[in-house]
Amino acid sequence: MYNDNNENDSQYRYSGSDIPYNNTNNNSTANNNTAFSSAPYDAKKHKKHKGGFAKKAACFVLSAVLFGAIAGSVMVGVNYAGGKIVGSNKSNATGVNISTVSNNISNVAKTDSAITEDTDLSSSSKMDVEAVATAALPAMVQLNGTTTVKSSSYFGYGQSYEATSSGTGIIVGKSDTELLIVTNAHVVDNIDNLKCVFSDGTSASCSVKGSKSDQDIAVAAVSLSDISSDTASNIAIAELEDSSDIKVGQQVVAIGNALGEGQSVTTGIISAKDRSITVNNVTFTGLLMTDAAINSGNSGGALLNSEGKVIAINFAKTSSDGVEGMAYSIPVSNVKDIIDSLMTKQTRNKVSSDKAAYLGIAAVDITSNYASYYGYPVGILIRTVADDSAADKEGLETYDIIVGFDDQTVTTMSGLTNMLQYYYEAGEKVTIDYYHMEGSEYVLKSTEVTLGSKKAS
Repeated sequence: MYNDNNENDSQYRYSGSDIPYNNTNNNSTANNNTAFSSAPYDAKKHKKHKGGFAKKAACFVLSAVLFGAIAGSVMVGVNYAGGKIVGSNKSNATGVNISTVSNNISNVAKTDSAITEDTDLSSSSKMDVEAVATAALPAMVQLNGTTTVKSSSYFGYGQSYEATSSGTGIIVGKSDTELLIVTNAHVVDNIDNLKCVFSDGTSASCSVKGSKSDQDIAVAAVSLSDISSDTASNIAIAELEDSSDIKVGQQVVAIGNALGEGQSVTTGIISAKDRSITVNNVTFTGLLMTDAAINSGNSGGALLNSEGKVIAINFAKTSSDGVEGMAYSIPVSNVKDIIDSLMTKQTRNKVSSDKAAYLGIAAVDITSNYASYYGYPVGILIRTVADDSAADKEGLETYDIIVGFDDQTVTTMSGLTNMLQYYYEAGEKVTIDYYHMEGSEYVLKSTEVTLGSKKAS
Protein backbone atom coordinates (compact mmCIF):
# COMPACT_ATOMS: atom_id res chain seq x y z
CA MET A 1 0.00 0.00 0.00
CA TYR A 2 1.03 3.62 0.10
CA ASN A 3 3.90 4.73 2.29
CA ASP A 4 3.15 8.31 3.20
CA ASN A 5 4.24 9.85 6.46
CA ASN A 6 1.10 11.66 7.57
CA GLU A 7 0.18 10.23 10.96
CA ASN A 8 -3.29 11.79 11.22
CA ASP A 9 -5.23 9.47 8.95
CA SER A 10 -2.67 7.77 6.76
CA GLN A 11 -2.89 4.53 8.70
CA TYR A 12 -6.00 3.71 6.67
CA ARG A 13 -5.99 3.13 2.94
CA TYR A 14 -8.58 2.44 0.33
CA SER A 15 -7.98 -1.05 -1.00
CA GLY A 16 -6.57 0.29 -4.24
CA SER A 17 -3.39 -0.57 -6.06
CA ASP A 18 -0.19 1.37 -5.59
CA ILE A 19 0.45 4.62 -7.44
CA PRO A 20 3.94 4.47 -8.92
CA TYR A 21 5.14 7.79 -7.54
CA ASN A 22 8.83 8.54 -7.84
CA ASN A 23 8.97 11.85 -5.96
CA THR A 24 10.53 11.91 -2.54
CA ASN A 25 7.65 13.22 -0.48
CA ASN A 26 4.73 11.68 -2.38
CA ASN A 27 3.27 15.18 -2.73
CA SER A 28 0.80 14.92 -5.57
CA THR A 29 -0.45 18.13 -7.07
CA ALA A 30 -3.36 16.16 -8.39
CA ASN A 31 -4.63 15.90 -4.85
CA ASN A 32 -4.49 19.58 -3.98
CA ASN A 33 -8.03 20.58 -3.14
CA THR A 34 -9.22 16.99 -3.53
CA ALA A 35 -9.30 15.87 0.07
CA PHE A 36 -12.43 13.93 0.84
CA SER A 37 -14.67 14.99 3.71
CA SER A 38 -17.19 13.51 6.06
CA ALA A 39 -20.91 13.03 5.52
CA PRO A 40 -22.83 15.99 4.14
CA TYR A 41 -23.92 18.72 6.49
CA ASP A 42 -27.51 17.91 7.39
CA ALA A 43 -28.63 20.82 9.59
CA LYS A 44 -30.88 23.45 8.11
CA LYS A 45 -29.00 26.20 9.87
CA HIS A 46 -25.54 26.52 11.23
CA LYS A 47 -24.14 29.22 13.49
CA LYS A 48 -20.65 30.44 12.75
CA HIS A 49 -18.00 31.09 15.35
CA LYS A 50 -17.61 34.56 16.73
CA GLY A 51 -15.57 36.95 14.62
CA GLY A 52 -15.87 38.45 11.20
CA PHE A 53 -17.02 35.91 8.64
CA ALA A 54 -15.17 37.47 5.74
CA LYS A 55 -11.96 37.54 7.76
CA LYS A 56 -12.32 33.89 8.78
CA ALA A 57 -13.20 32.84 5.25
CA ALA A 58 -10.17 34.67 3.87
CA CYS A 59 -7.98 32.92 6.44
CA PHE A 60 -9.53 29.62 5.46
CA VAL A 61 -8.79 30.18 1.79
CA LEU A 62 -5.13 30.80 2.58
CA SER A 63 -4.83 27.89 4.98
CA ALA A 64 -6.61 25.58 2.58
CA VAL A 65 -4.02 26.27 -0.08
CA LEU A 66 -1.22 25.54 2.38
CA PHE A 67 -2.99 22.44 3.63
CA GLY A 68 -3.31 21.22 0.06
CA ALA A 69 0.42 21.31 -0.30
CA ILE A 70 0.94 19.37 2.91
CA ALA A 71 -1.94 16.94 2.73
CA GLY A 72 -1.18 16.03 -0.84
CA SER A 73 0.99 13.29 0.64
CA VAL A 74 -2.17 11.57 1.86
CA MET A 75 -3.16 9.93 -1.38
CA VAL A 76 -6.55 8.61 -2.37
CA GLY A 77 -6.38 4.94 -3.19
CA VAL A 78 -7.83 4.98 -6.64
CA ASN A 79 -6.47 1.57 -7.59
CA TYR A 80 -3.60 2.40 -9.91
CA ALA A 81 -2.10 -0.86 -11.11
CA GLY A 82 -1.27 -2.95 -14.12
CA GLY A 83 -4.73 -4.30 -14.73
CA LYS A 84 -5.29 -6.58 -17.71
CA ILE A 85 -7.77 -5.08 -20.18
CA VAL A 86 -9.03 -7.25 -23.00
CA GLY A 87 -11.01 -6.26 -26.04
CA SER A 88 -14.72 -5.58 -25.84
CA ASN A 89 -17.18 -8.19 -26.97
CA LYS A 90 -19.85 -6.54 -29.10
CA SER A 91 -22.37 -9.41 -29.27
CA ASN A 92 -25.94 -8.87 -28.16
CA ALA A 93 -27.15 -10.35 -24.87
CA THR A 94 -30.48 -8.53 -24.55
CA GLY A 95 -33.27 -10.86 -23.56
CA VAL A 96 -30.84 -13.43 -22.11
CA ASN A 97 -31.72 -14.70 -18.66
CA ILE A 98 -28.82 -14.14 -16.24
CA SER A 99 -28.52 -16.45 -13.26
CA THR A 100 -28.37 -15.32 -9.64
CA VAL A 101 -25.79 -16.24 -7.04
CA SER A 102 -28.55 -17.79 -4.92
CA ASN A 103 -29.41 -20.15 -7.79
CA ASN A 104 -25.72 -20.92 -8.21
CA ILE A 105 -25.49 -21.83 -4.53
CA SER A 106 -28.42 -24.20 -4.94
CA ASN A 107 -26.85 -25.78 -8.01
CA VAL A 108 -23.53 -26.23 -6.22
CA ALA A 109 -25.34 -27.83 -3.29
CA LYS A 110 -27.01 -30.32 -5.62
CA THR A 111 -23.74 -31.40 -7.22
CA ASP A 112 -21.41 -31.23 -4.22
CA SER A 113 -21.42 -34.48 -2.29
CA ALA A 114 -20.04 -32.66 0.74
CA ILE A 115 -23.25 -30.70 1.05
CA THR A 116 -26.32 -32.68 2.00
CA GLU A 117 -29.96 -31.72 2.04
CA ASP A 118 -29.60 -31.20 5.78
CA THR A 119 -26.77 -28.68 5.42
CA ASP A 120 -27.82 -25.21 6.52
CA LEU A 121 -25.89 -22.85 4.24
CA SER A 122 -27.05 -19.87 6.31
CA SER A 123 -25.27 -21.21 9.39
CA SER A 124 -21.97 -19.47 9.98
CA SER A 125 -20.59 -22.65 11.58
CA LYS A 126 -21.12 -24.68 8.43
CA MET A 127 -19.76 -22.29 5.80
CA ASP A 128 -18.52 -24.01 2.66
CA VAL A 129 -16.06 -21.48 1.22
CA GLU A 130 -15.64 -23.39 -2.02
CA ALA A 131 -19.40 -23.44 -2.62
CA VAL A 132 -19.73 -19.72 -1.88
CA ALA A 133 -16.78 -18.83 -4.11
CA THR A 134 -17.97 -21.01 -6.98
CA ALA A 135 -21.42 -19.45 -6.86
CA ALA A 136 -20.37 -15.83 -6.32
CA LEU A 137 -17.33 -15.39 -8.59
CA PRO A 138 -19.50 -15.02 -11.73
CA ALA A 139 -21.13 -11.97 -10.09
CA MET A 140 -17.78 -10.19 -9.61
CA VAL A 141 -16.08 -8.07 -12.26
CA GLN A 142 -12.81 -6.23 -12.69
CA LEU A 143 -13.10 -2.50 -13.31
CA ASN A 144 -10.06 -1.25 -15.22
CA GLY A 145 -9.28 2.12 -16.73
CA THR A 146 -6.72 4.86 -17.04
CA THR A 147 -6.10 8.16 -15.32
CA THR A 148 -3.65 11.03 -15.52
CA VAL A 149 -1.35 11.27 -12.51
CA LYS A 150 0.49 14.46 -11.65
CA SER A 151 3.35 14.58 -9.20
CA SER A 152 5.78 17.17 -7.91
CA SER A 153 8.99 17.19 -5.95
CA TYR A 154 10.33 19.34 -3.15
CA PHE A 155 11.86 21.54 -5.81
CA GLY A 156 8.59 22.22 -7.55
CA TYR A 157 9.27 20.15 -10.63
CA GLY A 158 6.40 18.02 -11.80
CA GLN A 159 5.40 15.47 -14.34
CA SER A 160 2.21 13.97 -15.69
CA TYR A 161 1.78 10.44 -16.90
CA GLU A 162 -0.97 7.94 -17.57
CA ALA A 163 -1.49 5.16 -15.06
CA THR A 164 -3.69 2.09 -15.22
CA SER A 165 -6.41 1.78 -12.60
CA SER A 166 -7.87 -1.49 -11.31
CA GLY A 167 -10.70 -2.20 -8.89
CA THR A 168 -13.66 -4.51 -8.36
CA GLY A 169 -17.38 -4.34 -9.01
CA ILE A 170 -20.40 -6.44 -8.06
CA ILE A 171 -23.18 -7.23 -10.54
CA VAL A 172 -26.35 -6.38 -8.62
CA GLY A 173 -29.08 -6.01 -11.23
CA LYS A 174 -30.24 -5.90 -14.83
CA SER A 175 -32.62 -3.55 -16.62
CA ASP A 176 -34.04 -3.99 -20.10
CA THR A 177 -30.90 -2.42 -21.57
CA GLU A 178 -28.14 -2.47 -18.94
CA LEU A 179 -26.23 -4.62 -16.51
CA LEU A 180 -25.88 -2.75 -13.20
CA ILE A 181 -22.70 -2.86 -11.11
CA VAL A 182 -22.03 -1.43 -7.66
CA THR A 183 -18.52 -0.40 -6.60
CA ASN A 184 -16.66 2.25 -4.61
CA ALA A 185 -16.80 5.84 -5.83
CA HIS A 186 -13.00 6.10 -5.67
CA VAL A 187 -12.72 3.19 -8.12
CA VAL A 188 -14.48 5.06 -10.95
CA ASP A 189 -13.99 8.76 -10.16
CA ASN A 190 -11.69 10.55 -12.62
CA ILE A 191 -11.17 7.36 -14.64
CA ASP A 192 -11.04 7.28 -18.43
CA ASN A 193 -11.60 4.29 -20.71
CA LEU A 194 -13.45 2.36 -18.01
CA LYS A 195 -13.77 -1.34 -18.84
CA CYS A 196 -15.68 -4.09 -17.11
CA VAL A 197 -13.96 -7.49 -17.29
CA PHE A 198 -16.26 -10.46 -16.66
CA SER A 199 -15.45 -13.83 -15.12
CA ASP A 200 -14.95 -15.43 -18.56
CA GLY A 201 -12.26 -12.86 -19.49
CA THR A 202 -14.35 -10.86 -21.96
CA SER A 203 -14.87 -7.15 -21.39
CA ALA A 204 -17.12 -4.27 -22.35
CA SER A 205 -17.13 -0.51 -22.00
CA CYS A 206 -18.54 0.68 -18.70
CA SER A 207 -20.22 3.99 -17.82
CA VAL A 208 -20.97 5.63 -14.49
CA LYS A 209 -24.60 6.17 -13.52
CA GLY A 210 -23.80 8.12 -10.37
CA SER A 211 -21.76 8.19 -7.18
CA LYS A 212 -21.83 9.41 -3.59
CA SER A 213 -18.28 10.23 -2.62
CA ASP A 214 -19.09 10.88 1.03
CA GLN A 215 -20.25 7.24 1.29
CA ASP A 216 -17.73 5.97 -1.29
CA ILE A 217 -20.47 4.24 -3.29
CA ALA A 218 -21.03 4.31 -7.05
CA VAL A 219 -23.12 2.45 -9.61
CA ALA A 220 -21.84 1.75 -13.11
CA ALA A 221 -23.56 0.16 -16.09
CA VAL A 222 -22.69 -1.98 -19.10
CA SER A 223 -24.97 -2.03 -22.12
CA LEU A 224 -26.47 -5.49 -22.68
CA SER A 225 -25.84 -5.01 -26.38
CA ASP A 226 -22.09 -5.14 -25.57
CA ILE A 227 -22.36 -8.50 -23.81
CA SER A 228 -22.43 -11.76 -25.75
CA SER A 229 -24.99 -14.43 -24.99
CA ASP A 230 -22.14 -16.76 -24.00
CA THR A 231 -20.84 -14.23 -21.46
CA ALA A 232 -24.34 -13.63 -20.13
CA SER A 233 -24.73 -17.34 -19.50
CA ASN A 234 -21.55 -17.36 -17.45
CA ILE A 235 -22.20 -14.39 -15.18
CA ALA A 236 -24.58 -13.99 -12.24
CA ILE A 237 -26.42 -11.33 -10.28
CA ALA A 238 -25.53 -10.97 -6.61
CA GLU A 239 -28.10 -10.45 -3.91
CA LEU A 240 -27.62 -7.61 -1.43
CA GLU A 241 -28.38 -8.83 2.09
CA ASP A 242 -29.58 -6.91 5.14
CA SER A 243 -26.44 -6.65 7.25
CA SER A 244 -28.05 -5.40 10.45
CA ASP A 245 -28.04 -8.89 12.03
CA ILE A 246 -24.38 -9.67 11.34
CA LYS A 247 -22.67 -11.25 14.36
CA VAL A 248 -19.10 -10.80 15.53
CA GLY A 249 -17.28 -14.05 14.82
CA GLN A 250 -19.43 -14.87 11.78
CA GLN A 251 -17.52 -16.39 8.88
CA VAL A 252 -17.24 -14.36 5.68
CA VAL A 253 -15.70 -14.60 2.23
CA ALA A 254 -14.06 -11.66 0.44
CA ILE A 255 -13.72 -11.56 -3.35
CA GLY A 256 -11.88 -8.88 -5.29
CA ASN A 257 -9.46 -8.00 -8.06
CA ALA A 258 -6.38 -8.27 -5.84
CA LEU A 259 -3.34 -6.45 -7.28
CA GLY A 260 -5.24 -5.97 -10.53
CA GLU A 261 -4.48 -9.53 -11.59
CA GLY A 262 -7.95 -11.04 -11.56
CA GLN A 263 -10.46 -12.14 -8.95
CA SER A 264 -9.21 -13.91 -5.85
CA VAL A 265 -10.91 -15.33 -2.78
CA THR A 266 -10.02 -14.94 0.90
CA THR A 267 -11.90 -15.90 4.04
CA GLY A 268 -12.10 -14.80 7.66
CA ILE A 269 -14.52 -13.65 10.32
CA ILE A 270 -16.30 -10.45 11.31
CA SER A 271 -13.90 -9.04 13.87
CA ALA A 272 -15.97 -6.06 14.99
CA LYS A 273 -19.01 -3.97 14.10
CA ASP A 274 -19.83 -0.28 14.03
CA ARG A 275 -16.25 0.89 13.59
CA SER A 276 -15.25 4.37 12.38
CA ILE A 277 -12.16 5.32 10.38
CA THR A 278 -10.94 8.40 8.54
CA VAL A 279 -9.38 8.01 5.10
CA ASN A 280 -8.03 11.09 3.35
CA ASN A 281 -10.21 13.38 5.45
CA VAL A 282 -13.35 11.28 4.94
CA THR A 283 -14.87 9.90 8.12
CA PHE A 284 -16.78 6.64 7.63
CA THR A 285 -18.95 5.22 10.41
CA GLY A 286 -20.83 2.01 11.10
CA LEU A 287 -18.24 -0.16 9.35
CA LEU A 288 -17.63 -3.88 9.62
CA MET A 289 -14.09 -4.95 10.45
CA THR A 290 -12.82 -8.29 9.15
CA ASP A 291 -9.60 -10.27 9.24
CA ALA A 292 -10.21 -11.58 5.73
CA ALA A 293 -7.27 -10.47 3.57
CA ILE A 294 -8.27 -7.39 1.54
CA ASN A 295 -5.49 -6.04 -0.65
CA SER A 296 -4.79 -3.59 -3.44
CA GLY A 297 -7.46 -3.82 -6.12
CA ASN A 298 -10.11 -5.25 -3.78
CA SER A 299 -11.94 -1.90 -3.53
CA GLY A 300 -15.56 -2.34 -4.52
CA GLY A 301 -15.49 -6.10 -4.02
CA ALA A 302 -17.92 -8.18 -2.00
CA LEU A 303 -17.91 -9.43 1.56
CA LEU A 304 -20.20 -12.48 1.48
CA ASN A 305 -22.02 -14.57 4.05
CA SER A 306 -22.41 -18.35 3.93
CA GLU A 307 -25.35 -18.04 1.53
CA GLY A 308 -23.25 -16.17 -1.01
CA LYS A 309 -25.13 -12.93 -0.33
CA VAL A 310 -23.36 -9.57 -0.22
CA ILE A 311 -23.38 -8.20 3.32
CA ALA A 312 -20.81 -5.44 2.76
CA ILE A 313 -18.58 -3.74 0.18
CA ASN A 314 -14.83 -3.87 0.81
CA PHE A 315 -12.99 -0.57 0.61
CA ALA A 316 -10.16 0.02 3.09
CA LYS A 317 -7.53 -1.57 5.29
CA THR A 318 -5.12 -0.59 8.02
CA SER A 319 -1.67 -0.02 6.58
CA SER A 320 0.34 0.77 9.70
CA ASP A 321 3.51 -1.20 10.30
CA GLY A 322 3.01 -4.24 12.49
CA VAL A 323 -0.79 -4.31 11.99
CA GLU A 324 -2.42 -7.21 10.19
CA GLY A 325 -5.93 -8.49 9.71
CA MET A 326 -7.77 -5.16 10.00
CA ALA A 327 -9.79 -4.48 6.88
CA TYR A 328 -13.02 -2.52 6.64
CA SER A 329 -16.21 -2.95 4.66
CA ILE A 330 -19.30 -0.79 4.17
CA PRO A 331 -22.42 -2.66 5.37
CA VAL A 332 -25.08 -3.02 2.72
CA SER A 333 -27.72 -1.80 5.16
CA ASN A 334 -25.92 1.56 5.39
CA VAL A 335 -25.99 2.24 1.65
CA LYS A 336 -28.84 0.16 0.18
CA ASP A 337 -31.06 3.22 -0.34
CA ILE A 338 -28.18 5.06 -2.03
CA ILE A 339 -27.53 2.12 -4.35
CA ASP A 340 -31.22 1.87 -5.25
CA SER A 341 -31.30 5.59 -6.05
CA LEU A 342 -28.14 5.54 -8.15
CA MET A 343 -29.39 2.56 -10.15
CA THR A 344 -32.28 4.67 -11.45
CA LYS A 345 -30.16 7.59 -12.60
CA GLN A 346 -29.38 8.31 -16.23
CA THR A 347 -26.22 6.61 -17.43
CA ARG A 348 -23.68 9.21 -18.47
CA ASN A 349 -20.73 8.89 -20.79
CA LYS A 350 -17.79 11.27 -21.05
CA VAL A 351 -18.71 14.25 -23.22
CA SER A 352 -16.39 15.90 -25.70
CA SER A 353 -14.34 18.81 -24.37
CA ASP A 354 -16.10 21.30 -26.64
CA LYS A 355 -19.47 20.33 -25.10
CA ALA A 356 -18.37 20.06 -21.46
CA ALA A 357 -20.38 22.04 -18.93
CA TYR A 358 -18.97 25.05 -17.09
CA LEU A 359 -20.22 26.50 -13.81
CA GLY A 360 -17.90 29.48 -13.50
CA ILE A 361 -16.50 29.29 -9.96
CA ALA A 362 -13.15 28.98 -8.23
CA ALA A 363 -13.37 27.16 -4.92
CA VAL A 364 -11.56 25.28 -2.17
CA ASP A 365 -12.61 22.21 -0.21
CA ILE A 366 -13.84 22.41 3.36
CA THR A 367 -12.82 19.06 4.84
CA SER A 368 -14.22 17.70 8.07
CA ASN A 369 -11.18 19.05 9.94
CA TYR A 370 -11.73 22.58 8.67
CA ALA A 371 -15.48 22.34 9.13
CA SER A 372 -14.97 21.44 12.78
CA TYR A 373 -12.36 24.14 13.37
CA TYR A 374 -14.09 27.02 11.62
CA GLY A 375 -17.69 26.01 12.25
CA TYR A 376 -18.54 25.74 8.54
CA PRO A 377 -20.54 23.09 6.69
CA VAL A 378 -18.54 20.42 4.88
CA GLY A 379 -18.48 21.17 1.17
CA ILE A 380 -16.97 23.42 -1.49
CA LEU A 381 -16.35 27.05 -0.50
CA ILE A 382 -16.71 29.44 -3.44
CA ARG A 383 -13.81 31.91 -3.63
CA THR A 384 -14.82 33.73 -6.81
CA VAL A 385 -17.69 33.71 -9.29
CA ALA A 386 -17.04 34.59 -12.93
CA ASP A 387 -19.17 37.40 -14.36
CA ASP A 388 -22.10 36.25 -16.52
CA SER A 389 -21.33 32.59 -15.74
CA ALA A 390 -23.98 30.00 -14.93
CA ALA A 391 -23.27 30.40 -11.21
CA ASP A 392 -23.46 34.18 -11.44
CA LYS A 393 -26.77 34.14 -13.30
CA GLU A 394 -28.40 32.00 -10.61
CA GLY A 395 -27.15 34.06 -7.68
CA LEU A 396 -24.32 31.93 -6.29
CA GLU A 397 -21.92 34.14 -4.36
CA THR A 398 -18.47 34.20 -2.81
CA TYR A 399 -18.39 32.22 0.46
CA ASP A 400 -21.40 30.10 -0.50
CA ILE A 401 -20.71 26.43 0.21
CA ILE A 402 -21.87 23.90 -2.38
CA VAL A 403 -22.87 20.50 -0.94
CA GLY A 404 -25.03 18.92 -3.67
CA PHE A 405 -25.13 18.72 -7.46
CA ASP A 406 -27.93 17.04 -9.43
CA ASP A 407 -29.06 15.01 -6.39
CA GLN A 408 -25.50 13.82 -5.73
CA THR A 409 -23.34 14.78 -2.79
CA VAL A 410 -20.25 16.79 -3.72
CA THR A 411 -17.54 17.50 -1.19
CA THR A 412 -14.52 18.36 -3.33
CA MET A 413 -13.89 20.79 -6.17
CA SER A 414 -12.10 18.06 -8.06
CA GLY A 415 -15.17 15.83 -7.80
CA LEU A 416 -17.43 18.61 -9.04
CA THR A 417 -15.05 19.45 -11.88
CA ASN A 418 -14.90 15.80 -12.85
CA MET A 419 -18.69 15.60 -13.07
CA LEU A 420 -18.90 18.79 -15.14
CA GLN A 421 -16.14 17.84 -17.56
CA TYR A 422 -17.00 14.19 -17.94
CA TYR A 423 -20.74 13.75 -17.73
CA TYR A 424 -22.62 17.03 -18.21
CA GLU A 425 -23.06 19.12 -21.32
CA ALA A 426 -23.50 22.86 -21.60
CA GLY A 427 -27.20 23.75 -21.60
CA GLU A 428 -28.30 21.04 -19.15
CA LYS A 429 -30.33 22.10 -16.13
CA VAL A 430 -29.29 20.80 -12.72
CA THR A 431 -30.17 21.54 -9.10
CA ILE A 432 -27.38 22.81 -6.86
CA ASP A 433 -27.68 22.60 -3.08
CA TYR A 434 -25.63 25.13 -1.16
CA TYR A 435 -25.29 26.95 2.14
CA HIS A 436 -25.61 30.73 2.10
CA MET A 437 -24.69 33.06 4.94
CA GLU A 438 -27.71 34.99 6.24
CA GLY A 439 -26.74 37.20 9.14
CA SER A 440 -24.69 35.00 11.43
CA GLU A 441 -26.01 31.67 10.18
CA TYR A 442 -25.54 29.38 7.22
CA VAL A 443 -28.89 28.47 5.65
CA LEU A 444 -29.37 25.59 3.22
CA LYS A 445 -30.73 26.64 -0.18
CA SER A 446 -31.29 25.11 -3.61
CA THR A 447 -31.28 26.64 -7.07
CA GLU A 448 -31.74 25.35 -10.60
CA VAL A 449 -28.80 26.22 -12.82
CA THR A 450 -28.51 26.05 -16.60
CA LEU A 451 -24.92 24.97 -17.13
CA GLY A 452 -22.84 27.15 -19.40
CA SER A 453 -19.90 26.64 -21.72
CA LYS A 454 -16.35 27.74 -20.98
CA LYS A 455 -16.00 28.93 -24.56
CA ALA A 456 -18.98 31.20 -24.12
CA SER A 457 -17.75 32.58 -20.81
